[in-house]
Amino acid sequence: MMHVDAPHPNCAYKWMEWSLNPKLQGDLAAWFGSVPAVPAACKGNELLTDAGCATNGFNDFDKIWFWRTPTASAVTAPGIVFPIVNG
Repeated sequence: MMHVDAPHPNCAYKWMEWSLNPKLQGDLAAWFGSVPAVPAACKGNELLTDAGCATNGFNDFDKIWFWRTPTASAVTAPGIVFPIVNG
């Protein structure tokens, strides 16, 4: 994301483009034990190695439950019910 009033938007765009570079993403994923934001980084990175993404959970993406803003009705997850409390 970039702020609407960024003082140097061209610089911000260049930084965002650089930060999504597969080489950089692979190195960061290897360093932090995470999965890169760019799937292309999973192949051919010397630090991450070709098995690094699988080791760090790349194949478990379907098991992640992302936040959903509560609504007026109950929110459910597998086997769990979260009642909405008005107050």
